[in-house]
Amino acid sequence: MDSTTLLKTVHFDFPSYVPVIFHINLACWDYYDRRHLSALVAAHPGLFPTGVPNFILANQATPYPEWCDSNLLWTDPWGCVWQTTTSGFVGTVVRHPLESLESIGTYVPPDPDKTTHWYPVTWKKGASPTGGSIGFFDCLPSGEIGHGHTFLKLIDILGYEKATFALYDEPKELRKLLDMITGFNLDLVDRFISFADVKWMGYAEDLGMQIGPMLSPQLFEKHILPLYRTIMAPAYEHDCIIHMHSDGDVRALMDMLRTLPISVFNIQDNVNTLDWIAHTLKGKITIDLDIDRQYITQQDDVVKARDYLSTVMRQLYDPSGGLIITYGLYPGTPIKIISMMMDFFEEVVSGGRPWLRP
Repeated sequence: MDSTTLLKTVHFDFPSYVPVIFHINLACWDYYDRRHLSALVAAHPGLFPTGVPNFILANQATPYPEWCDSNLLWTDPWGCVWQTTTSGFVGTVVRHPLESLESIGTYVPPDPDKTTHWYPVTWKKGASPTGGSIGFFDCLPSGEIGHGHTFLKLIDILGYEKATFALYDEPKELRKLLDMITGFNLDLVDRFISFADVKWMGYAEDLGMQIGPMLSPQLFEKHILPLYRTIMAPAYEHDCIIHMHSDGDVRALMDMLRTLPISVFNIQDNVNTLDWIAHTLKGKITIDLDIDRQYITQQDDVVKARDYLSTVMRQLYDPSGGLIITYGLYPGTPIKIISMMMDFFEEVVSGGRPWLRP
């Protein structure tokens, strides 16, 4: 993807093609035959301009991050202990650092000079540290504060039940913890701006479930939305393009989210429905559409999957822009589906319109 096309897409300035991010989860390199997957990558240079990963070319082990390694218990910078059962997949917190909010007096946040929410960092003038993938684009100076930065961070630290009860009961210690999280997030945003002069800032946080949001719209509006506004403000004032990601059904929250200075929203398709996305968001904000991995691409009917991709493009494509397609490849997707999708989207990033053909 080139910066000119990306910027024209975001600004509805008639890009020459629809940008596509085809992300291959690291676990795929241990699930599929490496030679077969490498051949597919090499055959689609529009989707994979950097080609086959170096660790594959060197016949090395897959370099899983600590938080995605099933052989490890990983403690994050906030003291949350994570475990995953499948390398390549982010797992879940199995030990929360705060047993209760009453113990917050001795709780110390991470140092933003040394780490993000996920990985160690060395800030250098003119360079943007990398480590995350959601909301990060190599073709522009980009920053991303880390997936799960606010609401999910509260859950990681306390546990889901304690966090949601606290949002409802509003003990005085809750404000101290939320201020701590927000302060850390602000420090990260400020560093991405001051050191890297980023033009694109990513804010990734899952808010939705299969049906509905993870917290009530009332609690979201009261406690979380103002924090989003606070941590997005410096990026907005710096004229950054603000990208937000959320998995799950976020329809009940969208009116509130639309009050934020978000230019690009990464949203899942089927759980929110294409009809709703087209009616609510098309032409009003750049849609970064996350293609379904539950029911469409995991099954082995190539015709059904291709028809779905064509439906997506017919409903959401606008020649003026406002559409990015994202697909995350994970183990279990049939090779013939992978091949079809790569062919389809390779044509898309070459300026073609394969959805117009039967």
